[in-house]
Amino acid sequence: MSTAPALRITVYIFLAETCPISQAATLPLRELHGRYGAQGVRFVGVFPARETTLAGLTAFAKTYQVAFPLQADAGHQLTNKLHARVTPEVVVVAADGRTILYQGRLDDAYAGLGQHRAVTRHHELADALADVAEGRPVAVPRTEPVGCFIE
Repeated sequence: MSTAPALRITVYIFLAETCPISQAATLPLRELHGRYGAQGVRFVGVFPARETTLAGLTAFAKTYQVAFPLQADAGHQLTNKLHARVTPEVVVVAADGRTILYQGRLDDAYAGLGQHRAVTRHHELADALADVAEGRPVAVPRTEPVGCFIE
């Protein structure tokens, strides 16, 4: 039996310490990181808020048991490069560092700000990662994220 080649893609997750939707996103993100991290998928939490501190990132990682790296982006270099607009928003970037394979919401847990659905029916990030892992084009490469606007 041969082992699958490493995927070598990066999932950037734009988050905010004080955004309840970002906080709720940590559970599915932990699950996806556990499933795909060993396959070469790199997860990076990006915090674009200007007031983000190293202590704040450390506290967020501890509170929400986030095992992947978190980084501040107060200057919005990565935020602007990847055209992220809200938190949480995910951007899956191919191994070439330029091609965006998927961008949008993690899932449909929220219909809008403050509008949490009782049942999450669509898991777009999980579906996109499954497509990439199986060597298929991402079926739905773009969705509209729901969250707190990046200022």
